[in-house]
Amino acid sequence: MRVGIDAHCLGQKKTGNETYTYNLVKYLSGLKRDGIEYTVYVGGDIDGDMRLFSNGSFHSKLIRPVNPFIRIPIGFAIQSRTHKLDVFHAQYLLPHHLRCRTVLTVHDVLYERFPEYFTKSDYYRHKIGVPWSCRHADHIITVSEASKRDLVDLYGLDPKRITVTYLGPDDCYRPLDRMVSKKRVKEKYGIEEDIILYVGAIQPRKNIPRLLSAFAQLKCKGHLPHKLVIVGPEAWLSGEAFRALEANPAKKDVLVTGYVPRADLPYFYNAATVFVYASMCEGFGLPVVEAMACGTPTITSKGSSLEEISGGAAILVDPSSSEAIAAAIESVISDSDLQVNLGVLGLARSQQFSCYKMALQTQTVYRQLMS
Repeated sequence: MRVGIDAHCLGQKKTGNETYTYNLVKYLSGLKRDGIEYTVYVGGDIDGDMRLFSNGSFHSKLIRPVNPFIRIPIGFAIQSRTHKLDVFHAQYLLPHHLRCRTVLTVHDVLYERFPEYFTKSDYYRHKIGVPWSCRHADHIITVSEASKRDLVDLYGLDPKRITVTYLGPDDCYRPLDRMVSKKRVKEKYGIEEDIILYVGAIQPRKNIPRLLSAFAQLKCKGHLPHKLVIVGPEAWLSGEAFRALEANPAKKDVLVTGYVPRADLPYFYNAATVFVYASMCEGFGLPVVEAMACGTPTITSKGSSLEEISGGAAILVDPSSSEAIAAAIESVISDSDLQVNLGVLGLARSQQFSCYKMALQTQTVYRQLMS
């Protein structure tokens, strides 16, 4: 059986979709394939990620053109015929004119419920393309029960056509010595102070302005030695977050690192006093699981998938209230016993999520399509 995977997002250093693709390919490459041959279609130079394709049953292929309006309807159709694919796996938008079985991963349809968090071009591209893709895909994968409910409710899909494969933390996310982690962060990023941490792209639904407001409220009360460290790349419509930062009275104690290499993220999580992910809405929320896998006390949002994913192992807040976010942060940093308890609960909860299991479930979908 020949399986093609659209991995053009590898190397872009932009969104969680890349992390999903990286982990899927990495852990599929470690499974017994029993006759499955994979072709992974990449969009450019992916440097160190090439090690994922070192196995004889895995091949990488540069897909052209870069322009998605040509690549999706034409480029993949040609490649699927050239490589005689039996199954093609895409994310969100399914290529046209494929002559093989198809799997579509849709992480979420948040653009339907929260269009204000997306650019007009992204909104309309997904609004038109994703429903069409869902109707034509042979099987759909999504990453939470919350996202599955949205797909069924909004698009009228048969739930039997949808498989939930929870994301998992890569095996690099684990408890490390805190002093060693703080030393690593200090040496490479110049951060000596205790850390309140956020990890994720900077975009509207991530709720950065309210996190900044909560941090300023705590600083104004005094006796808070921490820095707020925002780790992640700029994404679409990030201007509001940076304007909020410029107007923030505590901005001298806020550090925005930009993109951080994957290998450094476990040190940030382990160096942090508390991890805060007060997103307005999520399809999954992988940084929450990564933080819990490191034993880091975690604060996240009520609603969307985040309650489902955190599973009682994090403090839940109303993401629309900066006061609620501030109160939760203060409760954690002022109570060492709570920090220990949340760390233990989070570590236990994170064991429920596995990249290996995600890859195995995905491979099972491929096999069932061909059975």
